[in-house]
Amino acid sequence: MFYQATLIVLIMMNSNYFEIRDVLDINLEGGTLIECFPSISALALITANIILESAGRREWNLDQVAVGDSNKIPAICVVYYSKPKFPIRIYASPETKVALLASEIPQYPPITREIGKKIFNWSKEKGIERIVSVEGFKSDQTQPPRELPYRVYGVGTTESCREFLREKNIPPLDHGVIKGLSAVLLNEGWFNRSEVIVILGEIRQHYPEIRTAARVIEVLNQLIPSLNIGIEPILAQAEKIEQMALSMRNEAQNAMIEEEGQRPVTDKTYI
Repeated sequence: MFYQATLIVLIMMNSNYFEIRDVLDINLEGGTLIECFPSISALALITANIILESAGRREWNLDQVAVGDSNKIPAICVVYYSKPKFPIRIYASPETKVALLASEIPQYPPITREIGKKIFNWSKEKGIERIVSVEGFKSDQTQPPRELPYRVYGVGTTESCREFLREKNIPPLDHGVIKGLSAVLLNEGWFNRSEVIVILGEIRQHYPEIRTAARVIEVLNQLIPSLNIGIEPILAQAEKIEQMALSMRNEAQNAMIEEEGQRPVTDKTYI
């Protein structure tokens, strides 16, 4: 018995192990999970912060219901408004049936596939109907934003997802390559005939990502009416929200590099 327990511990220590630990038991039957795990930029984290700020103002009761942990991520604790939090966590509201995965840890390729599969399986266990993943792509445009609007595209795993995107006038991604966690969720969704949508927001060099995040929030409002997040309050707090997200992400990224020399995802999504 002791030998078996020791063997399990050794396997966990030497593998790309990732677990989701439930904090609260919650009914999310028929709900939506918004996945905001940062990759090539802080867009996903900024989007998550906007949703959390809005939930706080409107008293959504968006509680932490689960946390993610792995021996492959740095031993850090993030603090928001004096409260300690895991660097990977899932919030959820029983009233709106909306769940949100937020993280300050940039994606680390050796465990990205494992994280994606665990998130997908956790969603299924909780009765979640649809996963919406937020991802950025690097722009090839040189015009300033006021001359060219930020582009947003959608990708869906099922015909019903793609029809849903068409109904909401969200342009489809016709050709391209998506990487990282969004790719894992799309593949798992397609294989299991489950609804997964990836929203791709345009990232422009030297321009605030909060503008893209505001556009992504507009799309999320269309896909998930219970969100109903106002854009004007976002833009009014744009600098505060973006700077906090960037600061948290940079500190987490530095912790990864310092602890094990791990390098986060830097490759862009190609479209």
